[in-house]
This record gives sequence, structure tokens and C-alpha cells, in this order.
Amino acid sequence: MSKRVLSCFCLCILLSANAIAQTLVNFTIAPWKDNKKAAASITLDDAIEGQFTIAAPLLKKYSMPATFFITTRIMQQQGITWQMLNNAAANGNEIANHTLTHPYLRRLPVDSIAYEVDGCNKLIDSNVPAQKCITLAYPFGDGGNPTDSEAIVMKAVQPFCIGARATRNNKLAYNPYAFATGNNAYYTINSDMIADSASAAGLPVQLDETIAAGGWYVPTYHGIENGWIITKAAVFEQHLQAFAKRKDVLWIATFAEVIKYHKERNCAKINITAEDKYNITLALTDTLTNTAIWNEPLTLNLQQTEFKVKSITQGGKNIPFTIADDVATFNVMPGNEIIIRKKITALE
Repeated sequence: MSKRVLSCFCLCILLSANAIAQTLVNFTIAPWKDNKKAAASITLDDAIEGQFTIAAPLLKKYSMPATFFITTRIMQQQGITWQMLNNAAANGNEIANHTLTHPYLRRLPVDSIAYEVDGCNKLIDSNVPAQKCITLAYPFGDGGNPTDSEAIVMKAVQPFCIGARATRNNKLAYNPYAFATGNNAYYTINSDMIADSASAAGLPVQLDETIAAGGWYVPTYHGIENGWIITKAAVFEQHLQAFAKRKDVLWIATFAEVIKYHKERNCAKINITAEDKYNITLALTDTLTNTAIWNEPLTLNLQQTEFKVKSITQGGKNIPFTIADDVATFNVMPGNEIIIRKKITALE
């Protein structure tokens, strides 16, 4: 078995079927998509002009998605149009919530917190129809720290999003893989602020530390060439080059995609529901009920020991797969049954 498969949690399922000898089938669900060693989500806050005129084209140049956390009042002040946001979304970027007015949430009553978050969600959803707004970045990090007032904020935002990004709230720049000890942990995601020359220069080091730990790195940018907390365009492009250099081992995805994969994977299970000479039927399930939101495909690995894979289908559709070191790897959604057709002869 390859090292990458051994690193995944393993479900060893002993099968028996009529007239079929017992078959030992080893499946794993990869910790990160496509068996990448770690994950990273590039995030940009506030809706500052240079994010869309400079950063978005650079992201497209390097084929990387990012999450733009939008404050609608700042968006209007900066002259950012909904068409600019739709263009960014069309290139695979996430348009997410940074509230209506960027207040200190811990200073607001609960109903005002809900107004700020729900109102921003609704504006984004109605004006960027290609995607649903489901994640939040707390203004000033209010909600992501272990205080009584911020615990109130965190509880108040949970009906409106699946997770929230805080500021840097521990000694590590990244989130260890096992950060989610409970649901609340998805609302205190640690972020590395790119705020000065030292933090900018340190980004490649933080990426390598994240990869070595198998964690999730979430840098926060503000102004790109203009605005506030400015990162020069040349430095931002150098950072994208650092990400690109590590693409073989680093899953670069939006904030929402990483939350969905991580949470689905860690409450998923695989069961064999049927087997005969020709097919194995799998049920991949999780405990999350809203399939319109929890819809990130999971990466499965099948150790080909006693048979070879001929084809894989889910919901009547062919699923692409790759084979390396006798491991078949494929991405499937929790839900519809998965049928793995076996090769019967060496010529197939």
C-alpha cells in the first residue's frame, strides 16, 4: 500500500456474497482532496479596488481561486460593481460575507449582529446568483477569540454560515488538520495576516510548515497596490508563484470548499451494500443533511489487491479515476450509490 493511502484513515470491510469467496477490500477517504498533503485558501477582505483590478487577473493567470470577503458599504465606497464580483465568481472565486458595514460585532446586540450578517448574505445572493454566500470573515476578528462577548457573536452568526474566518488566534500560522474538535471550531478558523514586509516574506515558510503538518493555511490580504494594509502587486504575484510551486502537494481551494471537504470527510463512512463477480456497490454517507450546501466531492482510494477496477459510476454517470501503485483514486459525492465494475479478464 502506498504511503499516501496509509496516511488516510482506513476502512477495512470484509465482504461475503453468494458463490463469491470472501474479499478483503481496503478503502480510504483522503484527508485532503486529490490526496494533497495540505490545503490553502487565499482570502481578501473588504472589497478594495485593487483586489479586482490587480489581484483577480493575477489569480486567473495562475489558475488559482480565492475567497473575496465583501463588506458592502466599502464595496460601494471603492466603486466595486456587482458585475466585477460576478466576473470573479465566474473564474472560480468565492464571494463571501464580511458584513454590511464592518462593525465591531462584539459591541452589538444579537439582533444587530444577525442584521449585519444576514443582510450581507442576502445582497450577495441576490446579485451574484451563480453561488450561495455561506462563509463569513469577522470584522476585526470579533467572534474568533475565547471571550464571553465573542462567544455570543459566534453563536449569533452560525445560522447564516457554515464557518467563519478569524484573525490569527494561536501561535501557529496554519490550522492543524485536527483543528475541528467540535462544530464551533469551524467558526474560529485561524488566519495569517499579510500585513507588513515580515509577514509577506514569511509566506513561503508558512506554506512549507503547513505542508509538513498536513494542515490548512489561510492568509488574509487587504489592499493590493492600493487601499489599506497594502501588499504590492509584485509581492502578491510572488506569493501566487510560491503557491503554484507547491501545487503538486497543496490543495488550493476557496474557504468554503475546504470547510465542506473537511467536515464531510470527518463525518463520512463507507459501506459495501452488494457484491457479485462483476461489481461492488458502495454507499458513501455522511451525517450532513443539506446536500445543496454539503456538496464537495470526497477523494476515495481503493487498494487493488484481489481485483482491478474497470469502471466507476455514480448516479448513472461515469466517474474518472486514476491508478498508481495499485491504488485506484476517484472523487465522488456522499449520497448516490457508487458502482465499481471489476475487470474479469486481463484483456479488459
